[in-house]
Amino acid sequence: MSTCYIFDIDGTLTSPRKPIKARFARKFIKWAEGKQIYVATGSDWDKVLQQLPQDTLDVFKGIFCCMGNELRSPIGLVIEKSKFIIPDTLNDDLARILTESKYPDKTGMHIEFRTGMVNFSTVGRRATFAQRGAYSNWDRTNNERQAIVDYVNNNYPGLEASIGGSISIDIIEKGKDKGQIVPWLLDKGINKITFVGDRCFRGGNDWGIIRELMKVSLDHEWYNVNGPDDVLTLLKKFN
Repeated sequence: MSTCYIFDIDGTLTSPRKPIKARFARKFIKWAEGKQIYVATGSDWDKVLQQLPQDTLDVFKGIFCCMGNELRSPIGLVIEKSKFIIPDTLNDDLARILTESKYPDKTGMHIEFRTGMVNFSTVGRRATFAQRGAYSNWDRTNNERQAIVDYVNNNYPGLEASIGGSISIDIIEKGKDKGQIVPWLLDKGINKITFVGDRCFRGGNDWGIIRELMKVSLDHEWYNVNGPDDVLTLLKKFN
C-alpha cells in the first residue's frame, strides 16, 4: 500500500512561527526514513526556511506552501504555482477592517500577498512573539478573526477565508485551499493519506484537507494536535 503522510508546520511540527526544536527534529527525521511525507502550510517559502532547517526539509518529497498554491522541492525549486489577484473592493475592505479594529497594538505589515492567496493580520506580521501571544489571547475572547472570516465569506462568494496561525486569516479563491493537495496526491497513485495539523476544524486552514478526504473512498486518517509533543505521541503510533 502506498501511504502518504502530510504535516502542517505552525502548531504542529513547531510552535507558531518558531524554529523546529532540535530534539524533536532528530526524532522526526529518524521516523521519516523510507516514508512518503509532504508539508502543507499556509506560509510562503521564506517562512518555511525560518522554521525548518535543510536536514529536516530533506525528508519531505515536497513542500506545499501558501495553502497548497505553490509546490516546491526540498531545496526550494518551484514545481507548480497558481495565481490570485486580490479584488480592489477586498483591499478596501481589509483597510477599513484594520482601521476599525479594536485591538490597540498594531505593528505594521498587515496585508501580505503570497502565491495564490492573501494573508491578513490586524496586529501585523512585524509583531514580536510576545505581541503575537498577546493578540492570540485577546482574539480568543473577542473572536475578531472569526468575525473577519465570516465577513469575507458572506460578502465575497468567489473567495474563501479561514483562520490561520495565531494572528492572521488566509484568503484564497474558493477551492484553492489545502484541500487541493488531496486530488494531486491521488493522481500520483497514493492510496492512503494520513494528515496531521492543528486547525482541522471548520473555519481552520487545515479543514480543506479533511473536507476533501471525506469526499473520496481513499483510506485516510487525520489528527488534530496541539504542537510537537502531540506529534511525537502520534509518531510512536504510526510506527
